Amino acid sequence: MGSSYKEPSDLLKRLFLPPKDPSLTLSSDYQWLVITQEPPLPSIELLAKPEEKLAGIRFDPALFTPSQLDWCTSLAVQRMATGEKQTIDLPGNSEGIRYIRFHPTKPYFVFTSKVKDELVLELYKSELLDDGKWVINKIALDQRMNFVYGCAYQFASDGDELLVKVVPKAWPGQPPEEPTTTGPAIQVHWLSTEDLLKNEYDEAKLRHFLTTEVLCVDTKKLNAKLVKQSAGGCLIKSLQTSPCGSFLLAQLTTKFSYSVPISRFGKDVQIWALDSDATIEVASLPVDDEIPLSYDACSRHPRSFHFHPCEEHTIIFAKALDGGASLSESFEGERDALYTRTLDDSSFTLSDAVKLVGFDWRYSDLEFAESGMAIVEEYRWKDRMERNFILESDGSKRLLWERSWEDRYTAPGTPLTRRGARGQYFIVQPSPTSIYLKGPGASEAGDRPFLDLLDFSAEETKTTRLWRCIAPLEGELDATKEVDSLMPTERKDMYENLICLMPDNGSIMISRESKTEPRNYYLSKLTTQRKSEAVQITHFEHPQPDLLGIKKELVQYKRDDGVELTANLYLPANYDGAARPTLFWAYPREFKDAKSAGQVKGSKHRFVSASWASPVHWAAKGWTIMDDFSLPVVGEGDAQPNDTFVQQIVSGAKAAVEYATSRGVCDPSRCAVGGHSYGSFMTAHLLSHTSLFAAGIGRSGAFNRTLTPMSFQSEDRSIWEAQDTYITLSPLMHVKKYSEQDRVGKMLLIHGEADQNSGTYPMQSERYFAALKAFGIESKLVTLPHERHSYRAKESILHMAWEQEEWLKGLE
Repeated sequence: MGSSYKEPSDLLKRLFLPPKDPSLTLSSDYQWLVITQEPPLPSIELLAKPEEKLAGIRFDPALFTPSQLDWCTSLAVQRMATGEKQTIDLPGNSEGIRYIRFHPTKPYFVFTSKVKDELVLELYKSELLDDGKWVINKIALDQRMNFVYGCAYQFASDGDELLVKVVPKAWPGQPPEEPTTTGPAIQVHWLSTEDLLKNEYDEAKLRHFLTTEVLCVDTKKLNAKLVKQSAGGCLIKSLQTSPCGSFLLAQLTTKFSYSVPISRFGKDVQIWALDSDATIEVASLPVDDEIPLSYDACSRHPRSFHFHPCEEHTIIFAKALDGGASLSESFEGERDALYTRTLDDSSFTLSDAVKLVGFDWRYSDLEFAESGMAIVEEYRWKDRMERNFILESDGSKRLLWERSWEDRYTAPGTPLTRRGARGQYFIVQPSPTSIYLKGPGASEAGDRPFLDLLDFSAEETKTTRLWRCIAPLEGELDATKEVDSLMPTERKDMYENLICLMPDNGSIMISRESKTEPRNYYLSKLTTQRKSEAVQITHFEHPQPDLLGIKKELVQYKRDDGVELTANLYLPANYDGAARPTLFWAYPREFKDAKSAGQVKGSKHRFVSASWASPVHWAAKGWTIMDDFSLPVVGEGDAQPNDTFVQQIVSGAKAAVEYATSRGVCDPSRCAVGGHSYGSFMTAHLLSHTSLFAAGIGRSGAFNRTLTPMSFQSEDRSIWEAQDTYITLSPLMHVKKYSEQDRVGKMLLIHGEADQNSGTYPMQSERYFAALKAFGIESKLVTLPHERHSYRAKESILHMAWEQEEWLKGLE
């Protein structure tokens, strides 16, 4: 049954259409802040524009950009030190701008402008003049930029040249015409992935839209020359400039597949000399369609190619030594390794591969300091373990920590990085034997982000806390986790987060917010006991004043098996103590450790705001909200979390309702539950297996796990390995039980018509809705035209709000 778009009450309309915060881009030297005004929610007309869906990507065939792209409508530059702000007029023909990229060291940046009412994109440079004024100049290109597979441009390592992907000259303006028949439809893919190639015509279209040449633009003279190796066009997956600036590491798509998305197509890895047409073949790799299902399995072919940032022209790559198998399978010896190959620029030849370091688990990350020291990381999925090592230049490893990444309370943080002179990012080292670490600072009192100094000069490492989010007014503190191991003298109910450490290593940029004050940004000195005042550098106003006065708490309670649980509890402004209709909103998460599952997450001192996906709007209508109420699904040891998924989420939901009821804030006869994606899946289960809720809202969910047979969420077993689990975890299989509950909650299903998310095809909601109706369960299915997994159009979001408002009206 078709209908027109509806709008909710005036209150909800204001809450669902707040002004967007500006976007901020920090210059490479940390001296300037570029501020662009994000556009409001786009109209459905933007989403309805034609788009191509090929090889797992969606793009605008007329603009050669990602599809459904909107444009920032203003541009300003602010000096960090003084707060002085200058508005930069956009080009006179501009509809808006995107893709800001800063020079590696100098005060200028480039951006793309969309020409009004034309399918034309133009490239501009904005730079600081000697008189302190910012100006813009057009970089004239006689070929169209191509953004289909990533930003069209990047600075070379020295910043003097800009590499730009462009459509080849004399390239056909339109893709090949579709033949009368494309032949039999061939389906050989097994992944739950949307938009894969289906036939030779799809191949031809993909080749048409992805083929590019590369221009090398002189950023001073603003003239361009062709990179010779790209003449005539090639399908570029990625480009990286060598630190010396003379070579490009080019990864080119060469082999197509109907089985996997473009990220796993076959490719050639080459080195291009920028001053000639010389090319070295580094590797020619087949389609990667044989990776085992495990989350710590990987390709059996060389992978992760990149230049060594500390050397002139050395390549690093990873290679599985166990064939890429799951770490659960037995194997003697190291499982993974990193190798290097060095380019001899005089003969333009590559050395044979030399092993840099080996791993007993699966390699996952590598970051260098300018000294040549590096931090490497490996992981193991089955018990969620990670190990980080210091990697010395001679290849020796020194263990920094081995831990479960699920344990937020003991997380040591991640190395702080900063852009170097050649455009590479390096770990910041205040001394040869120390680094900085930053992290969210999870604790029983909530998240309190931190900055630490890790000294590894001695055999036993030493950590010194340099900064931490201000301590709240209530709660016990551990002095050993405070700055300089001293109890703080100042406490406020506020949330602060570290944005960056400034180049002087003595000052920081932070964000600061409270329940009633929106996030703004500040400069502060790293001093003991906060002896210096932070300088405010932005002044953003409250975007949703209708939420002022709403009370927020981070509450804790227990499941019947003793697992600790948390929720963000919101109470209406001027709450009178009466039990209210209550909306419970959640997203289940799997854990291998019950202790970690019960840890507090988030902060009750964060700004009270509500995105389109949030349930918090209903607090303004007088509801009690239990947002992000914990639904951990734990499987310790050899047990798999999903084997007891239903029992555990039912237990968690009962605990949440009982807690809210015991507080006197919840009327248990007027409870609703909802969620998006996996939260929608959860909602269907809770309505099927409990009588706790009078209504449910499920957006963009999956309800039949046999349609995702190879894996889903954190489940890495296939349906053939865990058939009972897949059947039990399919709400579609429990519709009869749903209809037999003491109280049968009604179900509102909402789904984006163009959902691209793996596993949540619109058919999931269609089939589930049909089953609900067949068993007489009050239900409704709303399909939003042109919307994907997350909704964007103003009309769609207001209609979604109207549907939800109408669905819950009977509980008010």
